[in-house]
Amino acid sequence: MSLAQRGPNVAKRGPVTVRPVLTARDRRAFIALPHRLYEGDPNWVPPLSRDIQGFLDSKRHPIAADADLAFFLAERDQRIVGRIGVCHNRAHLRHHQDGAGFFGFFEVEDDPQVSAALLDRARQWLRERGLTVLRGPCSPSTNYECGLLLEGDPGPPVLMMAYNPAYYARHLEDFGLSKAQDLLAYVLEREHTDVARWDRLAERVATRTGATIRRLDFSRFAEEVRLINRLYQDAWGDNWGFVPMNQAEMDRMAKELRPLVLGWATTFITLDGEDVGFRLSLPDYNRVLIRLRGRLFPFGFLRVLWAKSRIPFHRCLLMGIAKKHRHLGLDALLYRDITEQSFRHGVPASEASWLLESNQAMVNTAQRAGGRLSRRYRIYEMPI
Repeated sequence: MSLAQRGPNVAKRGPVTVRPVLTARDRRAFIALPHRLYEGDPNWVPPLSRDIQGFLDSKRHPIAADADLAFFLAERDQRIVGRIGVCHNRAHLRHHQDGAGFFGFFEVEDDPQVSAALLDRARQWLRERGLTVLRGPCSPSTNYECGLLLEGDPGPPVLMMAYNPAYYARHLEDFGLSKAQDLLAYVLEREHTDVARWDRLAERVATRTGATIRRLDFSRFAEEVRLINRLYQDAWGDNWGFVPMNQAEMDRMAKELRPLVLGWATTFITLDGEDVGFRLSLPDYNRVLIRLRGRLFPFGFLRVLWAKSRIPFHRCLLMGIAKKHRHLGLDALLYRDITEQSFRHGVPASEASWLLESNQAMVNTAQRAGGRLSRRYRIYEMPI
């Protein structure tokens, strides 16, 4: 079909130009674009502007110790029509040695030409740095928001999970990107959870091993965070896409999360006096953030804190058992703790997300726990 056949508005469109984000005005445009794209969408949860600004000012962000970031805007007819971020993550490359660079922060109008221009610029930027694979979306790594929402339950996303129009997948695939890995979300609901069964399993494991559960100790919060980081790196280090967090990144995240954490929802497994496993769950603060439109201050933070113990849905953000103890069945203690504590505190449902589709052991455990596959996300890749 010719441009003329598509209609006069399409025929008159100018070329797409892609330029780097350099000025304060560019940064404001980068942050503002999704607010226009999702205007009127009742399910979109605006990201906090301060979080996006933190990445845009990437030289001050702790990730800068291990990664270089760049950001681009697509413009047509003096109008911003798309955006993208790109990341050369040295921590990832040291760990995996797979030549992969990442794109993320991807937002665009329903125009494949714009998407192609943005993705081509990302590919070029990574190629110039000697990388051989374009992978994403990761904003900017798997330690932050990643994946493209493909299918699943309707409604707003859960805290720190992706949300996007359906046409994004078509744009990426038209450019030549294909599936690298799917990320799965499972919902654990009271009416579908056999609590008695998990009590029996957990009791047998506890009796056989002597393992016990302890709660997060806020009086030693910094030490507890370092412990979580050690356990996380040990438990997740062999997983596809795992990226070690440097201590400054972990400290920054801990500082931001501390006011939001509930002591009963963060627990450790102790075995022979050693902490060998953990789980970290958070209330689904998106149920509050959706009303803040990306602005936490001056009063949004108070609304979040007020809702802290009232939100009836949680996300299990992280869970892991140290490698040398995985054969003991200790995950039963964690799943029993999620259900028991959640139901006791008036939280009838939680989402375990995300799980790698290729991590069959974790997927099987989530299913045995009564989890229902609720959403599927995808990370794409292509050779550069």
